[in-house]
Amino acid sequence: MLVRRPLLPFPLIAAAVFAAVLTTSPGTSAAPAGDVEVIVELAGRPLAYDPGPRARTRLDREQRRFVTALHATLPGAVVRWRYRIVANGVAVVAPRTALPRMRTLPGVRRVVPGTAYRAASGPDAATIHARDLPTVPLATDGTGIKIGVIDDGVDQTHPFFDPSGYTMPAGFPKGQLDFTTAKVIVARAFPPPRPAWRYASRPFDPEESGHATHVAGIAAGNANTLAEGSRISGIAPRAYIGNYKALTVPTDADVGLDGNAPEIVAAIEAAVADGMDVINLSIGEPEIAPQHDVVALALDAAAAAGVVPVVAAGNDFSEFGQGSLASPGSSASAITVGATTSGGSPGIASFSSAGPTPLSLRLKPDVVAPGSSILSSQPGGWGTLSGTSMATPHVSGAVALLLQRHPDWSPEQVKAALTVTARPVGPGASRADPTRAGAGLVDVAAADLPLLRPTPTSVSFGLVAAGAAVHRDVRLDDAGGGAGPWSVSFEQADVPAGARLAVPDQASVPGILPLDLTAGKTEGALSGVIVLRRNGVARRIAIWARVAVPHLVVATAPVLRRTGTYAGNTSGRPARVVAYRYPEVPDGGIVTSALRGPEQAFRIVVRRPVANLGVAITWRAPGVRVEPRLVEGRDENRLTGYAALPLDLNPYVDEFEQPTLAAGAIAPAPGTYAVVFDSPSRSGAGAFRFRFWVDDTTPPTASLAAPAVRVGQSLRIRVRDAGAGVDPRSLEATLDGRSVVARLVGSEVRISTVGTPPGRRRLRLQVGDYQETRNMENVARILPNTRVLTASVVVRPS
Repeated sequence: MLVRRPLLPFPLIAAAVFAAVLTTSPGTSAAPAGDVEVIVELAGRPLAYDPGPRARTRLDREQRRFVTALHATLPGAVVRWRYRIVANGVAVVAPRTALPRMRTLPGVRRVVPGTAYRAASGPDAATIHARDLPTVPLATDGTGIKIGVIDDGVDQTHPFFDPSGYTMPAGFPKGQLDFTTAKVIVARAFPPPRPAWRYASRPFDPEESGHATHVAGIAAGNANTLAEGSRISGIAPRAYIGNYKALTVPTDADVGLDGNAPEIVAAIEAAVADGMDVINLSIGEPEIAPQHDVVALALDAAAAAGVVPVVAAGNDFSEFGQGSLASPGSSASAITVGATTSGGSPGIASFSSAGPTPLSLRLKPDVVAPGSSILSSQPGGWGTLSGTSMATPHVSGAVALLLQRHPDWSPEQVKAALTVTARPVGPGASRADPTRAGAGLVDVAAADLPLLRPTPTSVSFGLVAAGAAVHRDVRLDDAGGGAGPWSVSFEQADVPAGARLAVPDQASVPGILPLDLTAGKTEGALSGVIVLRRNGVARRIAIWARVAVPHLVVATAPVLRRTGTYAGNTSGRPARVVAYRYPEVPDGGIVTSALRGPEQAFRIVVRRPVANLGVAITWRAPGVRVEPRLVEGRDENRLTGYAALPLDLNPYVDEFEQPTLAAGAIAPAPGTYAVVFDSPSRSGAGAFRFRFWVDDTTPPTASLAAPAVRVGQSLRIRVRDAGAGVDPRSLEATLDGRSVVARLVGSEVRISTVGTPPGRRRLRLQVGDYQETRNMENVARILPNTRVLTASVVVRPS
């Protein structure tokens, strides 16, 4: 599945490919029941956008006023992190019941739940021409540049980071000094509140860290280090490394270390404040609404503060297809990196996620780099890994090389240089689509002299109505030696019938390049690359749009107004929709890709901010194969991301990635939505019942009906959930640690005592609701919709 651990293919826990992804994990903290960690954003602009002394005074005054009011109103609330540069706000741990009052405190713009992240998955300088820069010997590549690795903790003792010959830069080391060297000059950890894991507060976890060490080695491992009989070098071997361990707690789902949004933002803040030049995030999670994605927004602010963010695209293409690109790779200002194979004729790696971003519909990735079978450092030795996690530090190293040569370049200029000079991936008609490759394969030597600089660096027209005409302008600036006329052409990858992108034959630098898109009546993607040429030099700007012809009819659909159970029947209805997007699941993907049966739709109107909404089919008539989808408005092209698909998204439960007849949205914006019930064929249409809920953040209740039973009788636990409803698949029970069968019968869970010896036993029952199947790394807590009941019971002789 999309990235949500150190990025691997779906389940980002893929077997063959290991990449890093962002995620949350059970056991992330031992916070008191009912406590949550949230980010409180305040009204003023962060210092990245307003760095003057008056702004600093204003921001400090605003934060002091809020904290004073917070402690006066909620004495038990704890401020864990303060953000000043990449965000204006604080991370607060407080009871969930206190959040409504927190929103009313002075200066509060919004209260954002914590989002959990996990790590996403060496060095191939030749493929990206990193050794072709003039007059820079390998031994000095990257000298003086600082690369911050926000991940699961770097092993500073590894020989790839031998500090011999380095001098500690002024103002360093920083953080936990015992974990720093003259090569790894910062070592910080960002644990969650009251972590239970013993190594969560250390910058390096001797049992669980590993991914970050591999990533850091690709970016900046020392030159000509002996590894498994070969001499290898990082892309920028003389660069310094900053270790920012924001993924700190192991997961029961075996997806590596996890981290939450407050800790990720704190790590970004620290990296900017510490003076990192580049920050590498080989992590990811399913995209949520961009206005709610605090990590992506923090990366935008980091770029505004002068730090270059480089982020993995994700590894979900095989399972989720187009629109599988991860957050925070969805950040507008980040350089988002997909993966290729290595060698003379590199191709797109099969796992590398594709744009557009599913909700914001941005054209990503920006570029690609080698990410298949990369040898690099791992704690205790060496290892070969694959994933966009490995491609990303190739680009971070490339950025370091460019900043060494062009210290005055801004993050925007660095991004433009790398994208506009990228090379096509694949020959002729087989060249990779920009939704897979962005502008193309990074070429460091070409980026050293970009000649011109486009703004924006790529163009997404988004969804375009049939017959519509849309205009965009791209500003072309002289980047040194590029002034004058350039010829212009559009090299199309896909164009639906009747659609046309008009570009002038020539453009002047500096100047404006006008783009005019005219949509036809046929739906489909329009994509390709604008190529500017002069004197044998080509420069590239990636383009994407989709001509959207919605077929879904919801204007007369009934409105779901309150939480409850409803009935439906798709028999005899029209079959208008076959495919839903984004993501656009391919044939053989993670869920049914083509739904050719008749549909029944229900409307949902969200009038205020809510944590979630969803539906779950609780009964289907024999032979009925109806399944749900959730879309924005009335358009099957606007799925609410991964949460709209009927599979279990929660990596902290045993049912992770398994099919489940639920669909929903996390933190949906106010507006109109449609839940659509569809089936693979007409023969699968028929009657069904479903549960609908809005804003369910409460677990089921559970109480023991009787504390004693005879051997062979069932223990009975009364359960109730007024929101999403109890999910029978969630039941897990043990007696004295031994797994026993648990069944949901009406409003009771019945647990067999057959084979249980008489005596006093310790019962543990875990029960969740259907919303828990929608929860992933971007909710406030781990398993917020799950109840754990423990009780002492007596099993008497029969």
